[in-house]
Amino acid sequence: MATLASLLAHGVIGTYTHFKATEIFAVEDGPKRVFNVFTILVAEAQQDQTPKPTQYLNPNRIKLKSLPGWTFGVTRYTRPIADLLPSLTAMVETGKWSASGNALYVGKLIEAPQQFIPPNSSTVVAWNNVLKNNFWNGSHVFEWSDTEKKTLKPFFEDSRRLQELSSRIREFVPITLAALSDRLGNLAVQLPVMVIMSQFNKIRTTGAFTIDLAWNPTAVARPLRASCDLEFDGTVSGYAAAAIQVGQTSLPVQPGFGMYRGFIWDDLHQILMAATGPGAFINSVSLNMDVASSEPRIFSIEEIGEETKTYKVGVSSGNTSVIGDQRADDTGGHTQKRMYMDQIDRLAAERVFVQYKPAPDKRAAEHEKALGDLRLLIGRYGREGAWLWDPYLSARDIWETLFHCPHAGSDLRALTEAREPPTEAAPHSLTNRIKQWFSKQMRRFGRKQDWVERQRAALNSIESNWLGLRLEYRVKRGPAGFGFHDRFLIFPRANEDALVWSLGTSVNGIGMEHHILQRADNGQLIRDAFVELWEQLDQPDHLIWKKP
Repeated sequence: MATLASLLAHGVIGTYTHFKATEIFAVEDGPKRVFNVFTILVAEAQQDQTPKPTQYLNPNRIKLKSLPGWTFGVTRYTRPIADLLPSLTAMVETGKWSASGNALYVGKLIEAPQQFIPPNSSTVVAWNNVLKNNFWNGSHVFEWSDTEKKTLKPFFEDSRRLQELSSRIREFVPITLAALSDRLGNLAVQLPVMVIMSQFNKIRTTGAFTIDLAWNPTAVARPLRASCDLEFDGTVSGYAAAAIQVGQTSLPVQPGFGMYRGFIWDDLHQILMAATGPGAFINSVSLNMDVASSEPRIFSIEEIGEETKTYKVGVSSGNTSVIGDQRADDTGGHTQKRMYMDQIDRLAAERVFVQYKPAPDKRAAEHEKALGDLRLLIGRYGREGAWLWDPYLSARDIWETLFHCPHAGSDLRALTEAREPPTEAAPHSLTNRIKQWFSKQMRRFGRKQDWVERQRAALNSIESNWLGLRLEYRVKRGPAGFGFHDRFLIFPRANEDALVWSLGTSVNGIGMEHHILQRADNGQLIRDAFVELWEQLDQPDHLIWKKP
């Protein structure tokens, strides 16, 4: 805590008088123990020295549908800055945080290395989802970490609980817990740099950077240094450093393309006083203008068995003009093109983004190649589990994919809606619509049951020793659950967000027509949707096959 004590000294990075604490706590019905979910202590300079009592921000305890038996609360209070270090020392010794006057169980916390958190720039810093007003120079953060997180295990077993709690907490405080799930159970101290105000700017004509800096009137000015670098295509394309003058200081970085980062350093105390995240300045502005046509586009469609429908669509003509430097790089755009092609090759090699464009006589070969890509992904990421979600998923699709998982005991799941593959006829043709109607009526009278029995029989006919195979195959039928259309390959991970690939088509036709296999954003949310449906389909008539 020596570094924390040195930064708390008056005038080093702030003139702190108090710290404001926000505690998010949980109470479990059984042991009736009040324990920490997340606590943040923010150092502040306050004019009002009047003690403020502890406030419970939610009058009624927060209850989660996904976690019965637990309740949650949010408290806020302010204490003199002199109480901070003794309270932290007592916490380390006792495993309880008691600055509010009430004991909050935190367990054995490990002090993490000091961090400096810059404001958001072109990228969002995850810490800024829980820090207070980190908009200016940045903040030093000291953290005591719950590395085991045994008490909060239910949140890691099912991330929907954390999403639900996070949204409820935001009703009372601007803290987004779900964006920093790895910090659950931790206690953090935020020391915002308050003795200076600084801003990095760029001179358009020369490409040089400038720093505007002013000292807080309550602090004593001292020598500082600034540095700035440009990075483009993995290279340092520009760099400059200089002593800072009061007012404006110039950093003659040579003109170039790339993202910049700026730093202000205090030689006397050997600390960062400010930092920026990767950022860029505007070199050009694109102006788009649309002129509406005086009359709309009009068309009429005669629907089968329905009246003719007429539509009117407003039409406009667009024009784009660019003001400023239109160059993409110093090589006339060739570097950007090469970087783009390199990225495509890398994404394809890692199966992050793969296009399948089979020639008419190569469909079978491309189908086998696509299945090979799925098996590669299952082998690479399926150690903990691999889940296939496809409305047309059949027994053949499963033994061509999940059966190839090389990880013994991996949690393999398959979820289908027992749909037959679509016919070759045009999907909206009269013939196909009649077939769809007939198929729907047949399913009402047990056709889906016949399909399930065929899948079960096909899997039971396999001769195997079933070594290391743990697989469950369910079907969506009846009123339970909800229908689905998208096709996904999901890799749940206990200590990290799920990885998910969108298949672009059903497994039975993968690679046979043009489609794209790509890793999906927000994989954890897709995984949660799958779990929600899977748990609703937990009756015997939803089970097709299971091993062991």
